[in-house]
Amino acid sequence: MAPSTRRAQHSAATFVKSAQSGSGFIKKPIRKSRAPAVRGAWDFVGVGDHHDHGDSDDNEGGGDVRESVEVERYQSSQEADEEGKREGGERRERGERGGGSDVNEALKPLREMAEKVGREVEAFAISFDQFLVHVRTSTMRREGDGCGYGSARDIVMTYRAFAEEEVERLGRLVRRERMAVLRGEWRGRAEVSGAGADGEREGESGVMGNRSGEGVVSEMKGEKIREMRDWQRECDVWELFCLVLEFWYDRDARRKESKEELARVAAPHRYTPEKELWERFLLEDEIGKVHLLYKQWLERTADHQESDLPSIMQELEARSGTGKGLWNRGWLNTRERIKGEKRVRSWPSASDSVQPQIRTSAGNDMLVTTLDPDAPTRQDRTLENPDQYFERAVWIACWEMLRRGWSWTEIVAWCEEHNEGWRAAVLSPALDPSDTLSNAAWRKMCYLASESGCSNDYEAAVYGMLGGNIKPVRKVCRTVDDHLFAYYSCTLVRQFDRYLQERFPGRIASLAVQRDGSDDVPDTEEKAQRAISQVLKQLRADPATHDEAVTPFKVIGSYLFANDAETLAAMVGAGISDLDSLRSGNEEAVIRIRSAPQELPAEAAIAADSHALRIVTHIYAILTAIDPDEQPNECSLTAEENVLAAYIQTVRLSGRRDHIPVYASRLRPTRAVLVISRALQDIEESREQQQMLNLMPNYGLPVVAILTEQLRHTLASKADLSNLPERPVRVVEECEVSQLYPGRRIVDGFLHAELTDDDGMIVRSLQWFQLLKGHWELTFKSLANALRTCLLAGRLACAVAIVDDFPSATISEQKSFSVLGRNVNVLDKSLAPADEGSEEALEWDMLRQQARAYSELEYLVHAIHALAVWAAQERAFTATNKTSASVPSAMKKAKLEINEAMAPLLTGILLQADDEQDQLHLDKLRNMYMPEVLIAYATALYTAGPTISRESYIESMDLSVAIATEDNGIADAFTRAGRMRELVKLFAHTSRMMLVMKGINGRVRKADKMGKDLGVWEIGSLLGGAGTDVVAAAPDVS
Repeated sequence: MAPSTRRAQHSAATFVKSAQSGSGFIKKPIRKSRAPAVRGAWDFVGVGDHHDHGDSDDNEGGGDVRESVEVERYQSSQEADEEGKREGGERRERGERGGGSDVNEALKPLREMAEKVGREVEAFAISFDQFLVHVRTSTMRREGDGCGYGSARDIVMTYRAFAEEEVERLGRLVRRERMAVLRGEWRGRAEVSGAGADGEREGESGVMGNRSGEGVVSEMKGEKIREMRDWQRECDVWELFCLVLEFWYDRDARRKESKEELARVAAPHRYTPEKELWERFLLEDEIGKVHLLYKQWLERTADHQESDLPSIMQELEARSGTGKGLWNRGWLNTRERIKGEKRVRSWPSASDSVQPQIRTSAGNDMLVTTLDPDAPTRQDRTLENPDQYFERAVWIACWEMLRRGWSWTEIVAWCEEHNEGWRAAVLSPALDPSDTLSNAAWRKMCYLASESGCSNDYEAAVYGMLGGNIKPVRKVCRTVDDHLFAYYSCTLVRQFDRYLQERFPGRIASLAVQRDGSDDVPDTEEKAQRAISQVLKQLRADPATHDEAVTPFKVIGSYLFANDAETLAAMVGAGISDLDSLRSGNEEAVIRIRSAPQELPAEAAIAADSHALRIVTHIYAILTAIDPDEQPNECSLTAEENVLAAYIQTVRLSGRRDHIPVYASRLRPTRAVLVISRALQDIEESREQQQMLNLMPNYGLPVVAILTEQLRHTLASKADLSNLPERPVRVVEECEVSQLYPGRRIVDGFLHAELTDDDGMIVRSLQWFQLLKGHWELTFKSLANALRTCLLAGRLACAVAIVDDFPSATISEQKSFSVLGRNVNVLDKSLAPADEGSEEALEWDMLRQQARAYSELEYLVHAIHALAVWAAQERAFTATNKTSASVPSAMKKAKLEINEAMAPLLTGILLQADDEQDQLHLDKLRNMYMPEVLIAYATALYTAGPTISRESYIESMDLSVAIATEDNGIADAFTRAGRMRELVKLFAHTSRMMLVMKGINGRVRKADKMGKDLGVWEIGSLLGGAGTDVVAAAPDVS
């Protein structure tokens, strides 16, 4: 590893100055399957057993190496997002009428929350994208694995720097309040009074109130403090992960550097001081080295996550009642009491077996008779209460200094500064002067002292730290990190003593290293992993630390400490699956891999924490990027992809949708299609849609499959066809037979013009295909599929909107360029090549055939829309009851439009299907709509006879002839729908009305060009007479 990447361990010079961080090496030998069901080192997680489901396909969504997406593009896109939020932006008309504003209003609170995480989403995505580009470029250049690990360290430190900036930014706003909160938390945890080892523990919420002793912190300030502490925890986790990368994921480079350093170190001899042996121990013992690194990390985190030492001193001073004089008073009360007793009685020497029987001022215990440091333990007596407090406070200060990584030199100097020379003398051997051959005996003495003879638990903890005795240290541990610090510190001491005994047995007596449980010191990577996993399991089981141990950041840290980062994403993904299983419905982005447990695992909480979810996502993505060859089993990979899918939802919610492809590219293609297709539903602006279409190919994402899936899902969820009625839409209704209606009339307002939210989503899902360059067949097939679904579901307003927004002529002109090299309406036969047998003419025929389904459905929708327009005009005119009034031009125009719209239907449509399923849908459409539409048309012609022109009766005659034509299939549709009798009856009323109108008018009308006149309908005798008395006279306004 290059010197520039070595991190100085500036805050923890334990024993000697040689605690370098070292480089990393990849953990390969004891990697396990990453399936959530696997038990072993992570048995404490407590999830149920599951079986593997086979190996996954060796596929990665990503494809070819893409070019780097520059930072400027992201910045410009962010500015574009902000611009798009303004009123008057580029919004399609259908989006407005589609009720999209209601959806936006419902999502407003979620989007406001998402803005809080938007900036970091942007920054993290940019860095991760650049990291992927660098890794792939390095792989193509065959620059070796080291490049990937170096890039991984760089991006992790980039994330850490970002989190650190957020901490500094928020710290400037709430620095004083934060210190008050931390001080209150320490007060709730610390056992200053000596009442026992188990004290009251308070969380952050409790300290936000009066318990802090600093007044009430406002809710706004409290939120800022929580946010700052989350960022600080994230900063620390990134540093820990970087440490893991450096030590476990570049094994060869780290070992090479260790060998080089060992070669520079002089060979040991009988006079080599222990300090140099300590340096050699760290170079030779990998487990000892990593334990030291973890210990130093815990020291640094305590220095800024917990209350700082000055605040602790202030709290101790405040409780003592003597202020700053606490530290210089010594055993003042006991000394004064002994002096007073000496004035009134004879006083034996310290060597006398009989000592004065003096009770403390409280009268409960016997008071010491000398002021020797070991007097309380030697005489088995106590000090005055204020002096007991002082003694405990001093040892608390020593412990807190150790916990925060103060060097022994600093601690000894502090003791001497406060007139505690004897304490400085006791701790001085820890300084390990260079001429000391061995301190093993002194460490054994500290071990024995921690077992008995201590005035309080904090004194025992300090001695336990020095001697490697973890039992007394645990008694003063209040947090998860305290317990981990105790474990690593004590284990490190015992590891070093065992190293000395094994490598240099002549320098150390065997009794000096014998301790209870000495055989439990891990000496291999596997044993170390098993040991720390057991510690973490106990912390989760212990009621005192359970609540903290299952918080998201501690869960992440536990996997990193156990060197099991690869399993982290799988376990979190399984937890996300469990969380989703407890909810009603099914979020398709999350795949459920097992039945819901009775109690959610701790990993499930990570999904609800934006910081934790982001960390887990990027840890997983980074590890898989630098080590793509290792493939977990199917169950594990599905769980891991749940994490990416969950984070993509966070990115989606933040509004930074242009960053979704970079994360979707880390999914398998099928999963990427599923996840990103759901995210496309949020994009409404055509400009944003086009930008996304340009981005997806750069990340190797299958664009066509994604667009097809998003349309399928939209239609399935917004236009359900599982339970269709026989007649989803009623265009005509029954009425009395009259001059205007033949017992049937068009329903007024049957076509609702306003789109629902679901309709708007369907229309927007088709916009993608219009913007997609080329793909003639796919576009028309998708439009036909959507239009057919809307008609089957009776969503006429949506069908009309589709036809209005995507007319086949316009789509043809847009899409034809990719096929023909020019923009032309292929559906216009008048523009077709003159030579019908030419290759170009054949190509035109093929394109028309591919667009046929949509164009025929378009004819049907135009006909329905024309009927709706006619009904509105006709109802407005006839409602006035003015038979002599002139017919408005709009009504005449509506009549002409329905004639034009019906003409394509009478030639025969919806007869050719692509497959069996398509044939079923077409048959259903024909049976549902053709009878309804043509009966409505017949009623319109009937009404037009007395109002516009009696020529409409002749058109009705033509309609009956067209329906009877065999090759158009219309008669068959009436028969299958059971409405042929209804049609015949309607035509009978029409013929009767024509006879009446002819008899009333009296004058002879000329035949039209085809020789048709009303005489052809003179069948009144068959119908029982003309019936001239049933209708009133109507003006001939033709």
